[in-house]
Amino acid sequence: MSTITQNVNAGVVEVARLLRGSTDSTRRAARLVCLFGSKTTPNGPLNVHYIVDIPEQGYRVLCETGVNGGFQSITPLTPAAAWYERELQDRFGIELPGHPDPRPLLLHESKGEYPFLKVEGEGVCEVAVGPVHAGIIEPGHFRFSVMGDNVLFLELRHFYTHKGMEKLFEEAPVTGGQMIAESVSGDNCFSHAVAYSQAIEDAHGVIVPPRAESIRLIGLELERMMAHIADVGALANDVAFVLPNAYCSRIKEDLLQASMRVIGTRYWRGVAIPGGVTCDLDPPKAAMLGEAVESAAANFSRIAGIILDRPSVQARFEAAGILKRSVAEDFAVVGPAARASGVDVDVRRDHPYGAYKNAIVEVPSFHYGDVLARARIRIEEAAFSAQMIAAALKNLPEGPVRADTPRTGSFEGFSAVESPRGELLYWIKGENGLISRCAIKSPSFQNWPALPHAVIGNVIADFPLINKSFNLSYSGCDR
Repeated sequence: MSTITQNVNAGVVEVARLLRGSTDSTRRAARLVCLFGSKTTPNGPLNVHYIVDIPEQGYRVLCETGVNGGFQSITPLTPAAAWYERELQDRFGIELPGHPDPRPLLLHESKGEYPFLKVEGEGVCEVAVGPVHAGIIEPGHFRFSVMGDNVLFLELRHFYTHKGMEKLFEEAPVTGGQMIAESVSGDNCFSHAVAYSQAIEDAHGVIVPPRAESIRLIGLELERMMAHIADVGALANDVAFVLPNAYCSRIKEDLLQASMRVIGTRYWRGVAIPGGVTCDLDPPKAAMLGEAVESAAANFSRIAGIILDRPSVQARFEAAGILKRSVAEDFAVVGPAARASGVDVDVRRDHPYGAYKNAIVEVPSFHYGDVLARARIRIEEAAFSAQMIAAALKNLPEGPVRADTPRTGSFEGFSAVESPRGELLYWIKGENGLISRCAIKSPSFQNWPALPHAVIGNVIADFPLINKSFNLSYSGCDR
């Protein structure tokens, strides 16, 4: 992880300066990573924390302290701030002068009927989808304005199952917080556990043993590989090519069963903890996992080639759901969705952490921004994840897999991890082994606002395909 600079009382003015960049073309503007609030005491003034990524400098945490009543919105400067500021408004009751959309975000009918935006004109219809969906999908509302089959506008309304995960961290012991983190987004549970653990390690200056760092890398890349394989299969299923979906599900299941045999858990729950990991990989287990990953990579490569070679699939994937690079940059989109639109960002390479500090990370990038590009990103990343796992298994360092974590004194730490969906962030503060505040930046929370821009201009029947190509988490977003 690159050095994190803390600037207290730098606040919104400094953030605005960094986001504008410089008239000197060699100095690019900073990227807003997230913003969140905290209070030293329950009835005290609000502190607003901004985290920005400054080119060639790294992450910087800036703080506007003693906010009473409200503060100037930076959404007009960067649309990426819109949801974060609306969340602050709902949670802390502050005002945001200058915000273009001050409607509630988290709060629903408790503040009266929600004023959805309207598209008016002859022949314009509204189509409401959700929040209750078929199957086991979590609730989310999508309101389309269409003319015929063409989507003119799409508005999202989420946060129907707010879990209060950040609240659960308050007064939780440092040694048990990873179990809460694992429950934020179930299919990315290991990424959350590692991000949480790294934040605690950063706060206390804990040096994680190299062997534990390598095992974490293996788990992170295996989670990415399984997620991408499942996503590509689901994309095929959405265009009625059902056999590859079943084939990809089988490949993922093979990896899950291999994890169970090797590490004792299918999704690597309970493995990452502050200071390292709870399980070791002896040579027989490492060989067993390596064989499973090699087989899965070969099988996925074959089925992915079959999917992309079909003209019927190409006709549906190509030019569908284009997210323009300018829009992706405006909303600070992360992960495969960003890289498919030409925004070349990846925490593993840009801000290396753990064993990634000693690894060469290949980051595929395309500029088309359509469903096909997002599928190709996942296919290439899955193949490279398999290579990274094989290299890590072959070169596991000797030594312990866990270091002690202090439980006294005040602490504040930060961590960023490249989860399968993109940049995942944890900021933690506490004292004497108990957490007082944990802020989580989910890549889904970052990317959901950009999705409607990829849907506009497409036929409404393509929405499930476009939505699946982003594969955003409701649970991870509604934390």
